[in-house]
Amino acid sequence: MPKALVFMTKEFQFYFDFISPYSYLAYKKLKVQSSVKQININYKPILLGGLHKLGGITAPAFNERKMKNMKNDCELVAIKNNINFKWNTKFPINSLDLMRGYLILEKNLKYLF
Repeated sequence: MPKALVFMTKEFQFYFDFISPYSYLAYKKLKVQSSVKQININYKPILLGGLHKLGGITAPAFNERKMKNMKNDCELVAIKNNINFKWNTKFPINSLDLMRGYLILEKNLKYLF
């Protein structure tokens, strides 16, 4: 007797920083994947700068050579994945208020649904 196929929705925790260009590229790629496959994405904002500080790491935004490499890398990743990407000329910015706003909205939306 053949076994029945069971399709399960997968869940994915996506930790991101609003200002991270890599977060944006990953988000765009995940949106394509989640529309093709049954994937629920749980968005979790973080402050990447805080993690850099805890680890004693100089963020690429504050190192001229790293910044140049990051810009080139992001452009190549965007081209490879057919993602419309334009570098934010105001990068880096403080994303703390964005993260706080997102958390408030997320909390309030849970109460509505």
